[in-house]
Amino acid sequence: MSRNLLFSEYPMFDRIMEERPDLCRRVLETALGVPVDEVRNVVAERTLQPRVGSHGVRLDAWVRTSDALYDVEMQTYSREGLGRRMRYYQGAMDTAMLRPGATYDSLPESFIVFICLHDEFKEGLPVYTFDMICDESGSVVLGHGFKWVVLNASAWEMLPDGPLRGLLRYVATEEVGGDGLTADLAAAVEAANEDAPWREESLVMLTLEEDMRAQGRLLQKKGREEGLAEGRAEGRAEGRAEGRAAGRAEGADQLGKLIAQLMDAGRFEDARRAATDAEYREELLEELDS
Repeated sequence: MSRNLLFSEYPMFDRIMEERPDLCRRVLETALGVPVDEVRNVVAERTLQPRVGSHGVRLDAWVRTSDALYDVEMQTYSREGLGRRMRYYQGAMDTAMLRPGATYDSLPESFIVFICLHDEFKEGLPVYTFDMICDESGSVVLGHGFKWVVLNASAWEMLPDGPLRGLLRYVATEEVGGDGLTADLAAAVEAANEDAPWREESLVMLTLEEDMRAQGRLLQKKGREEGLAEGRAEGRAEGRAEGRAAGRAEGADQLGKLIAQLMDAGRFEDARRAATDAEYREELLEELDS
């Protein structure tokens, strides 16, 4: 029997953020703790590519208001290098917004929000806010115009009663609290799940994505194990290091990393084809390395 999608699963999250800009605005206000102007438009699963041939990124929800730009992401599994990922997202967003001949002052205020089911930084905090400051003097204002926020839904119980605690509790447990936002989100989720064709298609995509990620993880593990085995066979410290490096750099490990990259960029068909088509895999490796 088919199941319903959860709010934290990306097809549902993307749909609600795009179809319900009122709820999108309230989620942003709750996540950031500041007022957010009326949302002009939301584009789910927008792909940004800073330049031709460069690594593209898929944004869950790209949100425009009259005076700011927002990217809000739902992350249900841990990823390596979240800080550098956010840095790349920021650069891609800025590049997309700055037209030829425009001054840097025309860049809008921007915010990147990651809502995570896991604690990406292992500090046990429910909220991590990142801003740029001057190490030498706290009175210096850079005026860079962006802020990054990472929410850890697994630590929702550490927050005092209020909208943010309710939101993170809902993300982590699907339990509706006493606040209006989670009740409205739950109602929107229920309504979307009534769209049976869309729900079934989304579940298939989720299954495919998880299968491909699992395949990538297994291939990376195999590559590391082969590298270690090769190193041990040498019987010397130099041999272990060389074997380990060689094992990681080739074969299974390389394929696993390629699949992970493609999945992160939302290129599901490319990931599936790369698993079986060696010639196409080489083309993708050249593309992503360039």
